[in-house]
Amino acid sequence: MTRSLFKTAFAVLLVLTATATYAADFDELDKPPEGAHKGQMLLGAFFSIGLPFGNCIDAEHSFLENSYHRLNDETVKAFEVSHLFFGIGLTFEYMPFDYVGAKFKFKRNSVVQKTNFGPDYQNWREYLYKDLSFYLGPSFHVTTRKRWDFTFTPMIGYAIATYHAAPVAWKILVDDAGIGMSGENNRSFSALTYGAELNCTIYFSGGLFVSLGCDWTRLNCAFGKPFDITNPQPQSSSNVYFDGATS
Repeated sequence: MTRSLFKTAFAVLLVLTATATYAADFDELDKPPEGAHKGQMLLGAFFSIGLPFGNCIDAEHSFLENSYHRLNDETVKAFEVSHLFFGIGLTFEYMPFDYVGAKFKFKRNSVVQKTNFGPDYQNWREYLYKDLSFYLGPSFHVTTRKRWDFTFTPMIGYAIATYHAAPVAWKILVDDAGIGMSGENNRSFSALTYGAELNCTIYFSGGLFVSLGCDWTRLNCAFGKPFDITNPQPQSSSNVYFDGATS
């Protein structure tokens, strides 16, 4: 009898404790969205995808122009490639004032190169560029304490990067009889980087927020010394990578 009473009392206490804990944990969800304001701290994760352009992309196309790859005994394809940019990371912002915040981003940037041999043939993918970088900058907000907001953030940062010149060609042309490639195609370096982002942010109850936007990032590739790789195909228009430039 006493043991049963003890078990019943313990069960009731456990339920009451769980109910109180539930109410304490989810009490914030009943409050309306606060939006951006002085003293606010925002922590989030992000993912981005885009099309890279610039001197390095131009150098890749020039180096491979008029090159070819023998897929089998009967098929020879022009060596054409395309590129995609991917970014993933964490962001933190503290707002010392209304309408103005200080934003920090830790980011992994990468540029992937892919062959364009068509859907009926094998295609290869390799990293052209990879880095770990961090960025700092002021964030300017259009609204304060509203459910929606637009922000503009110019940023400057520092990147520790690895670059693989002509990564797909280096992987597969070396197996083509009479072609191959020679030299060293890897470079590791660190450099300043900068950019800007424009976001539209929606705030929800409980501190949750979702942002959609676009950004532009300048990745400075400082190779230190010229690449010594060459493309031996005689019809190639620029068989010395980057025309011997270092950045």
